[in-house]
Formats: sequence, structure tokens, C-alpha cells
Amino acid sequence: MSNSHLLFLNRFEVGQEDWDTFVDASDEAWLWHRFDLQDAISTLPGKHDLSFAIRGTALGERIVAVIPLHLIEKRRIYAFKWNTLDSLGGPACANGLGVKQKRKILEYAMSQITDLARKYDAVEINFALSPMAPAYCGERCPRINPLLEMGCENTLTQTWVVDIRQGKEKLWMNMETRARNAIRKAEKEGLRVRPANGSDDLDIYYHLHCETYRRTGVPPHPKSYFEAIWRNFLSKDLSLIFFAEWKENVVAAENFGAYKKAAVYWTGAANSQGLTLQANSLLQWAAMQSMVENGIEWYETGEAFPHLREGKLKGLNNFKRSFGGELFPYYRGRIVFSPKWHSLWRFIHTWRTNT
Repeated sequence: MSNSHLLFLNRFEVGQEDWDTFVDASDEAWLWHRFDLQDAISTLPGKHDLSFAIRGTALGERIVAVIPLHLIEKRRIYAFKWNTLDSLGGPACANGLGVKQKRKILEYAMSQITDLARKYDAVEINFALSPMAPAYCGERCPRINPLLEMGCENTLTQTWVVDIRQGKEKLWMNMETRARNAIRKAEKEGLRVRPANGSDDLDIYYHLHCETYRRTGVPPHPKSYFEAIWRNFLSKDLSLIFFAEWKENVVAAENFGAYKKAAVYWTGAANSQGLTLQANSLLQWAAMQSMVENGIEWYETGEAFPHLREGKLKGLNNFKRSFGGELFPYYRGRIVFSPKWHSLWRFIHTWRTNT
């Protein structure tokens, strides 16, 4: 199959129904490939959707790959600017393709992505394959980073993944003592967990989100991001959202993406009272029990930082690990344009961050 038999289509040329039908069927696609997710990401400051699909004109005019892709425009530092392309989920190809067919499709995809990078003066392209996509999940986990075959630099990291198939009793026993003690404390203090409901809960969640981000010194996401989650994911059972209440007040909330019998810890928020009462640990346990009941088999608690010995990320790593997960590869890759320019910008960015 030559490139003349492949056709570039932007996301809207494909349409939501055909796009999501492909994502539902592809073992390499997961929640991050869904049509609505690209719109949600585009609500975040400086992010612009460039997602596209590839149609095989010699393969019955069918879609053979989808590629979620966003331009990230970051502010200038002195005379320098930093544009990147980011693909959360990475290229997802159709099932059943031959080795040569798939190679040609990925080569064509990369040629389109690099053309877009040049068009928008991107310094680098970053890819991240979802560890929860069936092709990369559990026992099917590849031994080699699939992004290497696309010419990417290997930027692989790790993530914590819990095998939900073992059932509630073993899940409880496999959690670290820290997690079980935190859950017991929350229950003893009288915290109650409930699922999210309508728009009133959206307002409550966003208030908690803003309070959390102000506490950590990070600008909050726009409310439209969470409106998209409520409208396009929670309403379609592609998101599980739980609230922790104490004395009739919500003190914490957590949001979990759920798709193809796998789940991920997506977003979370808590006020100072919720942190003191260990509400986040109780919410994790409530969510894991719900996953068992809803046929979820794998749960990604989040990217791991096992090499760290101190700092905020070390504490976050320990929290994610404490729920009984094992380390799995998080396949990442990068293509850098003009390495000298890239190194110079990185130096300036690091200097600005540390001064």
C-alpha cells in the first residue's frame, strides 16, 4: 500500500460517529482518543486541536488510524517561544492490519505530524500511549516501546496499575498499611461517599478544584473543561465521579475515566479539611469497589516516580503506590527539531524556573 492510497482527514471531516466507532473497535485506542476528549483538551489555555484520521483508499475507503494531536503554545521567554505538538494516546491503528500495511500507515502519519510541526514552528513532538488501551494493558504489555519504530526518542516512564480482577477482599489486603489506616480513619471520622449527580455537583467540584490549585500555586483549569467531562463523559458512563462528605459538607472529590474494562485516576480535588480527614484515600477505595462491581479489570492510579527520594512528587508517588498497584511501562516518545535550539530553550526555562 503506497502513500497515494492514504488520505489525511481532520477530525471534523470524519465526524464524531465514525471517529468514535473506530476508537471503540481499535485495541490501540482508549478514552484519550475519543472525539469529545479532543474538545475538552482544547478548553485548556494554549491548546489547539490538530487531531486527524487516515483513510485507506485501497482498503475499502475505511478509517485505518486516528491520531489525537494538539498544538501547545507556551508564552515567550525573552525572544524565545516554545511551541510543541502533543499526542495524548498516540497513533491508534485498526485491528488486523498486516505488518507492512501498518508500517506504511505509521510512516504516513509521522510525515503528516512532522509537516504540522514545521507549519506551527514546534520545537518538539511528544507522544504518550495509554497504558489502559487493550493493546498495551496487563498481560498484553509489549516488551519494547512501540514508539521506537516510529523514530521517536525513548522517553518511557512508569505508572502504577492495580489488577481489579482479584476482587474486593484481595484488593483490600494488597493495599499498603498506610492506605488501609487512612481509609479506616476517614470512616471513623464519619465521612460518607456518594456518586456525582447533576450540575450542582459540577459547581461543587469546580470550587474544590480551584481551592486545590490555589493551595498548590497552579492556575486552575477553566470550568469549561469540567463541563465537558460532565456533559460528554459522566453522562455516558465514561467517567466515575465520587464526592466525600463530612457533616453535610463536601470536602473532597475524585474523577475516574472508565472505558474498555479499564479505568484511570483522572482528576481530584480536596479542601484542607478533606486532606486532614484522609478523604482522598477513602474515595480511592470506594472507586475501586465500584470498579469491581462494574466489570473494570485494570486501574491506573497514575504515573510513577519511583526514583525520587524527596519532594512533592515523591509523596504523590507513594500515595498512588499505596493502593496495591504494580509498576507497568508508560510508553512515551519524543521527536526534537533543532537539538541546539531545544537545549538552549530548556536551559533558559530551567534558569527562569529556579530563580
